[in-house]
Amino acid sequence: MRRLPPDLLKKPFTLSHALKQGVTRYQLAGLVKEGVIELVARGVYRATQADYSEEDQYRVATLKVGQPSAICLLSALAHYGLTDAIPKKTWIMVPEAKRSRYEGLKAVRARDPRWQVGVEERDGYAMTTLERTVVDAICARTRVGTQIAAESLRRAVQSKKTTLGKIMDMANRLGVAHRVRPYIEALS
Repeated sequence: MRRLPPDLLKKPFTLSHALKQGVTRYQLAGLVKEGVIELVARGVYRATQADYSEEDQYRVATLKVGQPSAICLLSALAHYGLTDAIPKKTWIMVPEAKRSRYEGLKAVRARDPRWQVGVEERDGYAMTTLERTVVDAICARTRVGTQIAAESLRRAVQSKKTTLGKIMDMANRLGVAHRVRPYIEALS
């Protein structure tokens, strides 16, 4: 049985990516049967020996829903260390028309996602920046909870990961300064 190319062993990959690397469907099925790789989701694979990190979860979520998408809200808050809440699912922002029923994903459908504001590309996935994550949490307080939103703002500023000015600037860029201002005034 043919071995996997080294770059497929490092992180989750799709069937199309494996085919581009010269691995046939038959070989892929054989590798799954041997236990060298495992099927994570329909069309998404990963090496069984590899450590499955938090970033790999984000890559798998992105491969499942496709582009454009970005890890957001509770998953991003946990990544930045701004909440003690442990997300049971990976929260991912997708366009409003996108539908997803994948297990382990919480699709946050956005009418106007503004992909160019506060979303940074990482290795195999995109994530909202710290400032955008805090602003989004305040604006989506019905989804994440008012306490988590207020606590994330307080922790971000107290731990000196960001400033109130940067958060207010992001709120202005997103056009939601009127929603964020009361939280900032309460913190000051």
